[in-house]
Amino acid sequence: HAQQSHATPHLKPNVSSGGYRAIQHKWALGACSAIAFALAYFAVDVALNKFAIGDGWTIVWALNGVTIALLLKRPRSDWLAMLLGVAVGTGMGECLDNNPLGLEIWQRLFSVTEVVLCACILPSFSTLDQWLRTPHIFRKFLAALIIGPGITGIMAVILWHHANGQSYLLAFNDWALADALGIAVTMPLVLAVSSPQMHSLFRRHTLPRTLGVLALATAGAALIFSESRYPLLFLLYPVLLLVDSLLAFSGSAIAVVAICLLAAFFTTHSLGPFGVWPTDLLVPRDLALQIYLGFHVIALFPASILLMERRRMTEELSDTNARLTVLASLDGLTGIANRRSFDQCFEQEWNRATRSRAPLALIMIDIDHFKQFNDKYGHVCGDRCLLAVAGVLAKRTQRPHDLVARYGGEEFTALLPHTTLEGARQVAEAMRVAILELDINHSGSSWKRVTASMGCAALTPVPGEGHSGLLQLADGALYRA
Repeated sequence: HAQQSHATPHLKPNVSSGGYRAIQHKWALGACSAIAFALAYFAVDVALNKFAIGDGWTIVWALNGVTIALLLKRPRSDWLAMLLGVAVGTGMGECLDNNPLGLEIWQRLFSVTEVVLCACILPSFSTLDQWLRTPHIFRKFLAALIIGPGITGIMAVILWHHANGQSYLLAFNDWALADALGIAVTMPLVLAVSSPQMHSLFRRHTLPRTLGVLALATAGAALIFSESRYPLLFLLYPVLLLVDSLLAFSGSAIAVVAICLLAAFFTTHSLGPFGVWPTDLLVPRDLALQIYLGFHVIALFPASILLMERRRMTEELSDTNARLTVLASLDGLTGIANRRSFDQCFEQEWNRATRSRAPLALIMIDIDHFKQFNDKYGHVCGDRCLLAVAGVLAKRTQRPHDLVARYGGEEFTALLPHTTLEGARQVAEAMRVAILELDINHSGSSWKRVTASMGCAALTPVPGEGHSGLLQLADGALYRA
């Protein structure tokens, strides 16, 4: 009792201090994560605004789509630190453009609300194939594009109208449609970045093809959005489908981002069919481009999923056919080649030996008095005997082109390319001894054990002769044995 009373007070501080250290460690990780996200988003925001799209953010805003994808990849316990870092980093980048601090705080709150709404609507991410095969994924994708940007777009409209006097339609276009398009464009790419499908595109043997297809798609997009004299807008969807058919979902995700950035760049620099958009039309320039790009991106999403499912089903069908081919060539009981497989291999090896003028040997093997064995011990024991004999026969043929097959019933064959009669006799003797050493009881045999008789034959084929002669020679030798 004295030891227990002394021990108990020492346990309480250890437990509390351990829990306190765990909490400290958790908060330290969260702070590091928030700082890392803040720095990364600050750098990306500045790069996009200053160097990449400039005023094109009113057409497509990419960062919210990136944030949603990262949230889907992480547990919800990490969301708070991530969102805090994202809001601080993006806000710092936007403040460099002399945006009022109060207005920017409200906008960051709207952005956080938007990405959380979208992330809650969409399924969590484990692998790209699993995510794309989630039931009703296209409906959830559309719902996220409508609900998240739509609700926060209404908030932004009220804020911008009262703060800047901006028209409701223009404010909604600048926020909701730009965010929705950015989510549709960038989120699939970020989800696909670490997938095996993406890695396969940039392996050494596939890299030239990947770069060639992406370069072709980029050049086509540059032509479409820089040329205003000829109507080339109808070419975009065939270009996207071509990329998807050749590079699958991951490749089309890269192409979509590049094409949308090019479209925003050329349009904001007054180039191409949207860059010279008439100002007196009911639909403004940015809205027209958003509708055009949004239609193509949304239409490509289900088409890409269908093509992916078609490729997957084709691969599964090919694998199934390959397995069926293997099963069709094997004996169901012993697991070695069956009569059909032997006949095919015999013809192939005979033709090969004819061309190379090489010897070909054949061993016919028959288990002695096997009918009496079945009658005495039953068919179950008979099957076990066949399985054991097949196992030792297969072990005595080690070369890749050698073939042991079940010819029928208790008969087996061994086909030995590039083997003389003496070589075949040595292999047959090793097989005979191995079967004897199995030591399977057989009271109907004079040896009191299971034994086998074998007949060997070998010859060098000549053109014009069939392989049936070799089979007859081996069968005759077996009969004599």
